[in-house]
Amino acid sequence: MRELTEPFSSRLGGTTGLAPYEGKVERHLSDLRGCFLNSDLVEQMLSEGKNPKIYEVYEIPQEPNTGLLSIGATVIYPGKIGDEYYFTKGHFHQKEPRAEIYIGIEGEGRILIQNRSGESTYFQIKPNVLVYIPPQSAHRSINTGSNRLVFLAIYPSDAGHDYKGIEDRGFAKIVVEKDGNPVIEDNPKYIKTS
Repeated sequence: MRELTEPFSSRLGGTTGLAPYEGKVERHLSDLRGCFLNSDLVEQMLSEGKNPKIYEVYEIPQEPNTGLLSIGATVIYPGKIGDEYYFTKGHFHQKEPRAEIYIGIEGEGRILIQNRSGESTYFQIKPNVLVYIPPQSAHRSINTGSNRLVFLAIYPSDAGHDYKGIEDRGFAKIVVEKDGNPVIEDNPKYIKTS
């Protein structure tokens, strides 16, 4: 981890979306077990030894202190499980009063944003498009194109990631392909709170 007061620069684009970077996370289908609508197909693929890489995150993390920003570039590969496009796990922030910004670099996709009550909205992600994710909002990115989706994320270094809320309840919406186009639909597996 770099010194708190050390300035730096990084180049956007290329294979990793961000270079140089200091950390890398890979997510395969097995890491998203239970996230896709067609869980039977997921289990069949895994039992056949098929465990495709869904996405990678390249990071320049900072110490988790108020006032510092961490930076990451996410690369989501093209593909679908059944009709549902590849996506990130999605998360709330552990410190919910933290916002985040995404900036599209390459490809095309969608971002789902939802609050704890399940109210959701979505935006397109593509080159030169900025998306603001407000505090107390879960977010999941989806690659709806035939090439990689790459975007930059800028977020408070002390935000943290809360994946459990999404693992337990899911997202209220999913993005599927219908007649060759991405369509936002209600997620029948979403668990509403009372």
